[in-house]
Amino acid sequence: MKPRFSEDYRLLCWMFLLMPSIAIAALLVPSLAPCLLPFGLYFAYCSGIASHNQNHCPVFTSRTANMLYATWLSVFYGYPLFAWVPTHNQNHHKFLNGPGDDTRTTRYASRDTLWHALSYPLASAVYQSPAIKRYLADLARRKPQALLPIAVQYLAVLVGHTGYLLAALELHGGQTGLLTYTLAMGLPSAFALWSMMFTNYIQHVDCDATSQHDHSRNFVGRRTNWFLFNAGYHTVHHEQPGTHWSRYRALHEARARAIHPDLNQPTVFGFCWKTYLVPAAK
Repeated sequence: MKPRFSEDYRLLCWMFLLMPSIAIAALLVPSLAPCLLPFGLYFAYCSGIASHNQNHCPVFTSRTANMLYATWLSVFYGYPLFAWVPTHNQNHHKFLNGPGDDTRTTRYASRDTLWHALSYPLASAVYQSPAIKRYLADLARRKPQALLPIAVQYLAVLVGHTGYLLAALELHGGQTGLLTYTLAMGLPSAFALWSMMFTNYIQHVDCDATSQHDHSRNFVGRRTNWFLFNAGYHTVHHEQPGTHWSRYRALHEARARAIHPDLNQPTVFGFCWKTYLVPAAK
């Protein structure tokens, strides 16, 4: 059950200790739920990063351990992890925001605006749905036994969220219980799904899908990447998707000069501020 890379011990601490601790603390002391929400959103975002990485570079060598880990992540991510395979691994990485990419940014809007950035995740979810259905139908035809872990992931999401809601209602009554579930599990998991698609948008919008070096936008702040497990180094991820996240910074630094300077931004927040909020205020 040991991870393949020692750097993943920190990730596993986030996923198995800190992330569920937020939900448990809110369940035990519901008055803490509003204060804990920002932390819940952060760990939910990290669950999306962990989910993405798990589908490219599994944490464990054991197939069973990886299946159990994917099932655990599915609960907090809010959707079964298998969906990354047809929508992301097999489609987005193949077409890289160009023709054929189901969720290419130009499919939704011809220009980049704050509204398009914020609403893109909803459109992206619609665009991805046919790929998921085709993937499931193909598995059912070719390899039906592979549907079992997928069914387990669906069940884990349903049982995990329903169980938490029922526990909150039982412990704290209707209004408080519902609010506790919403703040501790409902909003974070919804944010995890939304934020992964939003991040994909800003990582690719107005980039050159045909370019060897300028097909993606990177967010290179070292402190931010420590907290986000190097998720900001997106160019090298597309070039070497099976590489472990801990290697991204070194790979990026080796080729950073070849990337257009505008595509190496310090932080997501800074990019969104000057791209969407400053122009809107003028």
